[in-house]
Amino acid sequence: MRYTKLTMLVVVLLLVFMTACSSNTGNKEATNTNTPANTDTPATPEAEKVEETFKITGATYIFGNPPPSEGRGQQMLNEKFNVDYFAEKIPNENFIEKITAMVAGGNMPDQISFRSANIELFNRWAKQQAFLPLNDYIQEFDYLKEIPEELWLPFTVDGKIYGIPTWSPVESQSFMVRKDWLDKLGLPVPTSYEELKEVAIAFTKNDPDGNTKNDTYGLAIGQDINPSFSMGPYWQNDTWYHKDASGNFIPGLISEGRKDLIQFFADLYKEKALTSDFAVVNWADTNNEFYSGKAGVFLMAVRGMSQDYMTALLNIDPSAEFVVLEPFAAPDGSKGFTAGTGYSRFLSLNAKLADSPDKVRKMLEIHGFSRQYYQASTVTSANEDFDWYYGNEGTGYKLDENGVRVALTEAGSGTEPFLYFVDSTAWVTAEDDAEFPLAYTEPKLVEATQQLVDINKANKLYYPPHVGIISASETEFGAELSTFLMNEQTKMITGNRPIADWDAMVQEYLGRGGSKIIDEYNAEIKTRGYSDHVWK
Repeated sequence: MRYTKLTMLVVVLLLVFMTACSSNTGNKEATNTNTPANTDTPATPEAEKVEETFKITGATYIFGNPPPSEGRGQQMLNEKFNVDYFAEKIPNENFIEKITAMVAGGNMPDQISFRSANIELFNRWAKQQAFLPLNDYIQEFDYLKEIPEELWLPFTVDGKIYGIPTWSPVESQSFMVRKDWLDKLGLPVPTSYEELKEVAIAFTKNDPDGNTKNDTYGLAIGQDINPSFSMGPYWQNDTWYHKDASGNFIPGLISEGRKDLIQFFADLYKEKALTSDFAVVNWADTNNEFYSGKAGVFLMAVRGMSQDYMTALLNIDPSAEFVVLEPFAAPDGSKGFTAGTGYSRFLSLNAKLADSPDKVRKMLEIHGFSRQYYQASTVTSANEDFDWYYGNEGTGYKLDENGVRVALTEAGSGTEPFLYFVDSTAWVTAEDDAEFPLAYTEPKLVEATQQLVDINKANKLYYPPHVGIISASETEFGAELSTFLMNEQTKMITGNRPIADWDAMVQEYLGRGGSKIIDEYNAEIKTRGYSDHVWK
């Protein structure tokens, strides 16, 4: 009897054991059919995917000295984005030569940030399919979707987008005059070219700084007749404002307004009231003519002014004061400045990245981060992106009593990450207040900037019809023809060619291909439905 009970207990236990095994096997087959039923070890979770560390190369231009290649900011950038990232900063004067050699030699970096002036070179290389089409990536990134449709036009070739524009203000530049010199000589702020001519000559002959020396003059100007001193689109060299007898828009360089301006310069040159050797003076030296206290009239822009230059001038003459000129009334009754193109530089990616979409996305992620706009009036170190970007409060920067960032180190120290991005220009949307004056701390530069901001708000801006149009003839020989016109007009200013030859110069331009450029531009202008001047 004892054995019978024991036998029954064993049978029950065996049945329970078999049932449990059957149940476990069924569960395993339902959840993972690839796992054997008789395994003794539980399945391990799938290992997390390790992000690839991409090597990213780039090239861009720089004014001044580049930061050190292994600076603190470079290391911070690589750590934050898990990349091996390096953008070569090439001195501007060597930029075209160096990137041309890179591309021609098959050594183009992953990305190149161009100046807006390099658009013809960009067009040529885009047509040679040197760049990666970006159309498929635009909808993936919010910062790319924010770019207005018209700003994609200059970078679109055969329906493919090959460049990403960097923000630039539409607000126009103007020119500032030494107001302390005007006051010393009892002169009003000029409101026309005739009055500006009188001021420039007086600054040259009447000792406006009161040092009893003949060491001042009127307009600071350099090679390529730069700055243009155009006080409205009627006179502007790069604005298609005028029309020919057939009603076609024509480039400003051959317009009647430009002719009047060249005559103005020629009159001043005779009086030694502008930079005497302007034809061979580079941009840095042109700046020096004004900021060393020699000249009394020079360029003023809403952004990009050098506070160091202004400080140097105020160290020389602490009593210096400045007034910014309003636009002049043109002979056709118009008054206002020309709107900017909305971009100042642009980024293109190497076509060889077509097979590396994950790397492209990483590059666009980094580029988008570098374009964040930090409104100065609301910035604090509590904004982690801002604090990191500028090298951390107390190390890379401090905030002054107005909450404005002040750098604590020179660029040569490489302390701040922003120095190492291929493009570190913020994108300011139409809804943002760009707060241009808050870019500076020198009160007189702040005040001059505010003057120009107010002038732009008080006057309409002219929107040219040719922006974003790509002309095959312009790409092929437009730069050569522009150089021809600039050289001939320089001769007219210096008296080496009479201004009476203006029509002959224009006919030579047209005969050498200028007429084809005009036809190509106007065909597209008409397609856009643009027939009259647009002011906003």
